[in-house]
Amino acid sequence: MAYTNGGIPQDEPYGAIYFAKKYGLTVRDAKFIIAANGPSRTCDAAAAAFVRNKAARFRKWLR
Repeated sequence: MAYTNGGIPQDEPYGAIYFAKKYGLTVRDAKFIIAANGPSRTCDAAAAAFVRNKAARFRKWLR
């Protein structure tokens, strides 16, 4: 088990609160992403896409 992320094992699943803080999400959004993609490190790509989509929708709303 490699501890490289602030003492968090790299092969352990994400916790919703840690995941939400890491990407600036709400805990509700973080739980949704984890539930949809499984509690593994592959959620990083899904979170990045979610944040980009949310920002794009907000910019569209401002027009």
